[in-house]
Amino acid sequence: MSRLPGLVGASVALLLALPSTAVAQVSERSVVFTSDPSRALVIERDAGLLPLIEAASDVLPLAVAGLAEAETRYRSMARLLASARSRQRSAAAALLQVNRMVADIVRDADRMRSTYDDVFDGLSETSRRQLRRGAHTRSNRSAVVRQITSADWVCPIGARTKFRDTWGAPRSGGRSHEGVDLVGKRHDPLLAPVDGVVSYRWDSVGGRSFDLVAADGDYYYGAHLSAYGREGEVEAGDVIGYMGDSGNAQGVHLHFEYHPGGAQNAVNPYPLVDAHCTDRAGSNVSLYD
Repeated sequence: MSRLPGLVGASVALLLALPSTAVAQVSERSVVFTSDPSRALVIERDAGLLPLIEAASDVLPLAVAGLAEAETRYRSMARLLASARSRQRSAAAALLQVNRMVADIVRDADRMRSTYDDVFDGLSETSRRQLRRGAHTRSNRSAVVRQITSADWVCPIGARTKFRDTWGAPRSGGRSHEGVDLVGKRHDPLLAPVDGVVSYRWDSVGGRSFDLVAADGDYYYGAHLSAYGREGEVEAGDVIGYMGDSGNAQGVHLHFEYHPGGAQNAVNPYPLVDAHCTDRAGSNVSLYD
């Protein structure tokens, strides 16, 4: 390593070490003034530059060591920058590979959809209806299984109840039964089975009724209430009404419906209440006993 940078560094260090010193030449002596003129130091001329050279000799090793440390740090920083650039290149290559994979998946999906459309277009209208009906049935069945196995679904009756499967049974006006009737005592609390938003209405058939739109888009309907409960946003287990026999009800009970994915898609809710309403009496047992 060249000694010139070391000498320059030593000179700079020396000047920095004596920032407030000025030297004045007189005819017989060299006078060194410090920052406090009252403490001037007088040095004999024959001393010359020897003290300064000796001081520089003491500073020089420190300057050389400082330059070596700076060089070490510079090399370390250069290695860090090189490593960062390498990681950046690797990340860019990985992102490019992912984009290619996504593009391949989309392309394959388009091909499959095109093939499906071609096959579907070649079917008769009857076959198309059967396919749609089958897909709809499988979707509803999957929704029911999801609710049956849910640990968060709550029985809509907050007291002892009894019920049986009456799905599809004939009703007045040529209607068929699209729910399950949960029998209980008047004013027994009715609970939100899931999180959602509750609103209320009244008509001559259902009497006081609730509509519950769940957070997942499913729809629940309950009828024949004696009084309303909490309205608006609710959590599973909140009281949203009370058991009654309003409307055209025959006896005190809750008519309860489940519509996966939204209204106008009623499915048999019996498996749901059968799985979650565990405080249940037999069909021939009186709830008042």
